[in-house]
Amino acid sequence: MLRSSLCRVLSGLALMFAAGCATVEVVPPTELHEQRLGTGLKPVAHLYADVWGIYLFRRVPLITGNIDGSGMGLPFHLFTDSVRVESLVERVSRESQQRGGTTLTDLQSRDRSYWLPWTLLFWLKEYEVSANASVP
Repeated sequence: MLRSSLCRVLSGLALMFAAGCATVEVVPPTELHEQRLGTGLKPVAHLYADVWGIYLFRRVPLITGNIDGSGMGLPFHLFTDSVRVESLVERVSRESQQRGGTTLTDLQSRDRSYWLPWTLLFWLKEYEVSANASVP
Protein backbone atom coordinates (compact mmCIF):
# COMPACT_ATOMS: atom_id res chain seq x y z
CA MET A 1 0.00 0.00 0.00
CA LEU A 2 2.70 2.49 1.03
CA ARG A 3 4.90 1.49 -1.91
CA SER A 4 2.02 1.95 -4.34
CA SER A 5 1.22 5.39 -2.91
CA LEU A 6 4.87 6.45 -3.08
CA CYS A 7 5.07 5.33 -6.73
CA ARG A 8 1.96 7.37 -7.56
CA VAL A 9 3.33 10.48 -5.86
CA LEU A 10 6.70 10.15 -7.61
CA SER A 11 5.02 9.52 -10.97
CA GLY A 12 2.84 12.58 -10.51
CA LEU A 13 5.84 14.69 -9.58
CA ALA A 14 7.77 13.41 -12.61
CA LEU A 15 4.92 14.38 -14.93
CA MET A 16 4.65 17.78 -13.29
CA PHE A 17 8.37 18.35 -13.80
CA ALA A 18 8.30 17.15 -17.39
CA ALA A 19 6.32 20.32 -18.08
CA GLY A 20 9.41 22.25 -17.02
CA CYS A 21 11.12 23.08 -13.78
CA ALA A 22 13.72 25.33 -15.38
CA THR A 23 12.85 28.57 -17.16
CA VAL A 24 14.70 31.32 -18.99
CA GLU A 25 12.65 34.34 -20.00
CA VAL A 26 13.83 37.32 -22.04
CA VAL A 27 12.12 40.70 -22.28
CA PRO A 28 13.40 42.39 -25.47
CA PRO A 29 14.16 46.14 -25.53
CA THR A 30 11.05 46.81 -27.63
CA GLU A 31 8.94 45.78 -24.63
CA LEU A 32 10.75 48.23 -22.33
CA HIS A 33 9.06 51.25 -23.94
CA GLU A 34 12.38 53.07 -24.44
CA GLN A 35 13.18 52.98 -20.71
CA ARG A 36 16.89 53.01 -19.83
CA LEU A 37 18.31 50.23 -17.66
CA GLY A 38 21.26 52.33 -16.55
CA THR A 39 22.97 55.68 -17.14
CA GLY A 40 24.68 55.75 -20.54
CA LEU A 41 23.67 52.17 -21.35
CA LYS A 42 21.56 50.95 -24.26
CA PRO A 43 19.25 48.11 -23.18
CA VAL A 44 19.59 44.69 -24.81
CA ALA A 45 17.12 42.74 -22.63
CA HIS A 46 15.85 42.03 -19.16
CA LEU A 47 16.71 38.40 -18.32
CA TYR A 48 15.11 36.05 -15.81
CA ALA A 49 16.04 32.45 -15.00
CA ASP A 50 14.47 30.03 -12.55
CA VAL A 51 15.24 26.43 -11.55
CA TRP A 52 13.61 24.27 -8.92
CA GLY A 53 13.45 20.69 -7.75
CA ILE A 54 11.97 18.22 -5.33
CA TYR A 55 14.19 16.83 -2.59
CA LEU A 56 13.72 13.95 -0.17
CA PHE A 57 14.18 15.17 3.44
CA ARG A 58 15.53 18.50 2.07
CA ARG A 59 18.92 16.96 1.19
CA VAL A 60 18.51 14.20 -1.43
CA PRO A 61 17.67 15.51 -4.93
CA LEU A 62 14.96 13.50 -6.69
CA ILE A 63 13.86 15.58 -9.69
CA THR A 64 15.51 18.91 -10.50
CA GLY A 65 15.41 21.36 -13.39
CA ASN A 66 17.77 21.23 -16.36
CA ILE A 67 18.71 24.89 -16.88
CA ASP A 68 21.66 24.24 -19.19
CA GLY A 69 20.15 21.62 -21.53
CA SER A 70 22.68 18.94 -20.55
CA GLY A 71 21.92 15.35 -19.69
CA MET A 72 19.73 13.21 -21.92
CA GLY A 73 17.88 16.14 -23.46
CA LEU A 74 15.13 16.01 -20.84
CA PRO A 75 13.82 19.18 -19.17
CA PHE A 76 14.79 17.70 -15.79
CA HIS A 77 17.54 15.71 -14.04
CA LEU A 78 16.96 12.67 -11.86
CA PHE A 79 18.96 12.37 -8.62
CA THR A 80 21.26 15.29 -9.58
CA ASP A 81 21.46 18.51 -7.59
CA SER A 82 21.13 21.07 -10.40
CA VAL A 83 19.34 23.70 -8.30
CA ARG A 84 22.35 25.98 -7.84
CA VAL A 85 22.61 29.77 -8.11
CA GLU A 86 25.90 29.61 -10.03
CA SER A 87 24.19 27.66 -12.83
CA LEU A 88 21.58 30.39 -13.16
CA VAL A 89 24.08 33.26 -13.13
CA GLU A 90 26.10 31.47 -15.82
CA ARG A 91 22.95 30.92 -17.91
CA VAL A 92 21.84 34.57 -17.61
CA SER A 93 25.37 35.75 -18.52
CA ARG A 94 25.46 33.44 -21.56
CA GLU A 95 22.03 34.64 -22.70
CA SER A 96 23.21 38.25 -22.40
CA GLN A 97 26.29 37.53 -24.52
CA GLN A 98 24.23 35.71 -27.16
CA ARG A 99 22.06 38.81 -27.50
CA GLY A 100 25.04 41.15 -27.79
CA GLY A 101 25.08 42.42 -24.22
CA THR A 102 28.40 43.41 -22.64
CA THR A 103 27.18 44.70 -19.26
CA LEU A 104 24.94 43.06 -16.66
CA THR A 105 23.36 45.41 -14.15
CA ASP A 106 21.02 44.87 -11.22
CA LEU A 107 21.90 41.18 -10.96
CA GLN A 108 19.66 39.76 -8.24
CA SER A 109 19.10 36.27 -6.90
CA ARG A 110 16.47 34.75 -4.67
CA ASP A 111 16.37 31.35 -3.04
CA ARG A 112 13.67 29.55 -1.18
CA SER A 113 13.15 26.12 0.22
CA TYR A 114 10.08 24.78 1.92
CA TRP A 115 8.42 21.57 3.00
CA LEU A 116 5.55 20.21 0.89
CA PRO A 117 3.24 19.10 3.71
CA TRP A 118 0.87 17.10 1.47
CA THR A 119 3.78 14.76 0.60
CA LEU A 120 5.10 14.30 4.16
CA LEU A 121 8.68 13.62 2.96
CA PHE A 122 9.49 16.09 0.21
CA TRP A 123 10.86 19.65 0.00
CA LEU A 124 10.85 22.14 -2.84
CA LYS A 125 14.07 24.07 -3.43
CA GLU A 126 14.19 26.99 -5.90
CA TYR A 127 16.57 29.69 -7.15
CA GLU A 128 15.72 32.71 -9.30
CA VAL A 129 18.15 35.13 -10.96
CA SER A 130 17.34 38.28 -12.92
CA ALA A 131 19.51 40.93 -14.55
CA ASN A 132 19.49 43.70 -17.13
CA ALA A 133 21.70 43.21 -20.19
CA SER A 134 23.04 46.37 -21.83
CA VAL A 135 25.73 47.79 -24.09
CA PRO A 136 27.55 51.12 -23.59
